[in-house]
Amino acid sequence: MNDKSTPNQMRILLRRMRGEKFVVNEDKPKQKKDLNFRDMLKITRKLNEQVDVEDKKKAENKKNVYDQGIEEEKFRNFFDSMNVNIKFQELEVYDNLIFWGGTIDGIIQFVYKVTPDEATSGVEFNYLEDFSPDNPQNEEIVARVESYYDTFYKYWRDNVLEQ
Repeated sequence: MNDKSTPNQMRILLRRMRGEKFVVNEDKPKQKKDLNFRDMLKITRKLNEQVDVEDKKKAENKKNVYDQGIEEEKFRNFFDSMNVNIKFQELEVYDNLIFWGGTIDGIIQFVYKVTPDEATSGVEFNYLEDFSPDNPQNEEIVARVESYYDTFYKYWRDNVLEQ
């Protein structure tokens, strides 16, 4: 028994007699001190700093009020001679990514991605249940969507990514 105080020695001996484990150098649990106003302010500031850092990490959609409407109008003008029904997704404009798409006639979904790296930029298609690859109108729709991508890519690359 290395602990020299008599009360501590008695505690250890009583624990031995009861068959409990005992630790010679027992740490007393730290009592929580009452927080004063200054301590609470420090905690609050640390929490606010953490929230600010997390908010900065979240990307912010930088499109303005007119971007969505302008893109929809330009896209519809590309399909003037065809009678198609188009449902658009929300345009998303970030520092390193522009993302936009929609569904044409409920059978062809398309997504435009513009990134600084041309390898990851492009147009992707998802063909839904009623899509028929043999239909010449569907082939023409896909060709027009692909050809509009060049216009879309050039505009957003020049105006957002290279600023």
